[in-house]
Amino acid sequence: MSPVKATAVARLPYNALMVTKPRVSLAEYLAMEESKPYLELIDGDVVQKSMPGLKHSTMVVELITELRIYLRVSGEARVETELRHIERKDEWVFLPDISVTLRSRITGTPAETSGLVDVLPDFAIEVLSPDDQPGRITQRIAHYMGSGVSLLWVVDPEAERVTVWQPGQAPRDLAAPAMLSAAPVLASFEIDLSALFARLHE
Repeated sequence: MSPVKATAVARLPYNALMVTKPRVSLAEYLAMEESKPYLELIDGDVVQKSMPGLKHSTMVVELITELRIYLRVSGEARVETELRHIERKDEWVFLPDISVTLRSRITGTPAETSGLVDVLPDFAIEVLSPDDQPGRITQRIAHYMGSGVSLLWVVDPEAERVTVWQPGQAPRDLAAPAMLSAAPVLASFEIDLSALFARLHE
């Protein structure tokens, strides 16, 4: 770059050097090809959901197994994985690693439900992957807490810790040997974190 051009660029305001990424609307997202099962819409950005590693997959399988065993008896809720939920007011489409929805709020059976689900989960679980960006995680937590999700667990398999989020409350960080409760969404569901994280080492 010539000295003249370099000086001209240096005098430009910082914002003039930034390229503004166009915001994607909910309508534009929905019009995309249906080959988008793992694409989310967060704050106007179409985001590829992080691909799971072995620890991530192990945690998701273990948590879903424990939840299904409990819910077969209690019948309180339905548990799903990678279900695409839509929050139309904020134009947000997201796929929790695990979503738990109380049966009193569910309309239709799994066979009758396809595509996006308008009912937000009562309880969501996100299991961190090595390539998750901290800024994106912060965005997701803020959306969960602002959209009516009553309980969120953010599970970190590397640190072997779980952060519990509830609207209007300070987050709680738990590690073994703590017992992790899904109250107030599920009346009696608890997980022994010592046993849960031990499964990563089997």
